[in-house]
Amino acid sequence: MRTITLLLVGLVIPVIAGCGNQPAPQPPAPAAPTAAKHDHATIGPRGGPLAEWGDHQFHVEFTVDHETGTAVVYILDANAKAAVPIAAGQLTLSLKLSEPTTLALTPKPQPGDPAGKASAFEGRHDALRTMRRLAGTVGGQFDGARYSGSFEQAAHADHKGEPKSPAGPTPRETELFLTPGGIYTQADIAKNGGAVPSVKFAGVAFEHDDDLKPGDRICPVTVNKADDKCKWWVNGKEYTFCCPPCLEKFVKQAKQSPEKIKEPGEYIQK
Repeated sequence: MRTITLLLVGLVIPVIAGCGNQPAPQPPAPAAPTAAKHDHATIGPRGGPLAEWGDHQFHVEFTVDHETGTAVVYILDANAKAAVPIAAGQLTLSLKLSEPTTLALTPKPQPGDPAGKASAFEGRHDALRTMRRLAGTVGGQFDGARYSGSFEQAAHADHKGEPKSPAGPTPRETELFLTPGGIYTQADIAKNGGAVPSVKFAGVAFEHDDDLKPGDRICPVTVNKADDKCKWWVNGKEYTFCCPPCLEKFVKQAKQSPEKIKEPGEYIQK
């Protein structure tokens, strides 16, 4: 019995010693760092649509002044917030219109841009005088690399014009729409409800439909499909437009260049 007891003790001790030598549990490996997230902004600081250059390296904000037919693009950083001056002799703007249009944009240095660089580029073209939804590409080359990106204005983007006050129409809008002139008469003003477009169409959404079919009414200003929700009387006749911003140019023409105004029946897709 004594021999058996010693043998058992001899067997148990190595087992206990072996358990004591087990490696301590290892802490879990740290998670692999995740890639930095970029905000996929679509609208720039000035309210214009954005084009992306490179892999989130830069953004280009497109703006347009229809009254002067001028486009200005602004070079922005990866977050589409800070200006980035670049050393480029010119950029190229290509517009997707029924007749594709390309124009050169020349440097327009902004305050704080270093000598020989610019964070804005501008160009003029008669195609930009027509108020319509614009889309296209902006491209250029600098620092040995070539960049190009596409942009598209939102369907309900406001056209260039005087901001409307939340308290009511601006004096310019009141003067234009509530004062007769040319073939725009006091009777027209009365038929339009004695109101300006920003008040009459407040809260109304307008779709810019480019899918025209023969016989469709077209907007006299943009040649997009006219929207029955947007009607305005001029010279005793009712015209249909795609959206309220187009009324400004049309009423101006009725007052200043009435010979340019056609009969409502002529604004039909052939």
